[in-house]
Amino acid sequence: MKSALLLVATSGLLMSCSGLVPAPEPVISSFNEASVGIQLQGFAMEMASPEVRNAALAAADDQAAGVCRRGPNRRAEFASTRNVPTGQYSYVIERLYLCLR
Repeated sequence: MKSALLLVATSGLLMSCSGLVPAPEPVISSFNEASVGIQLQGFAMEMASPEVRNAALAAADDQAAGVCRRGPNRRAEFASTRNVPTGQYSYVIERLYLCLR
């Protein structure tokens, strides 16, 4: 009984602190001069507030633009997103950007 009460209290605390979750760090997953893939942690994006989520997406956009500038095609344009499972209860969000002239 005490463990169930502790679980409910802990999950309530986590839900109330969801605004305190830091922005997930974007990670480059692939680059081939025509496109770049950027990954974000899925669970961290779910738990983050809308402001933090938007900041993480903006950071991913900036990182993709910086990577595309290194190749012959200079401009990054968002193309698609997909969820890639990394375990039974975890996944990453992979955003694909096309590097255009």
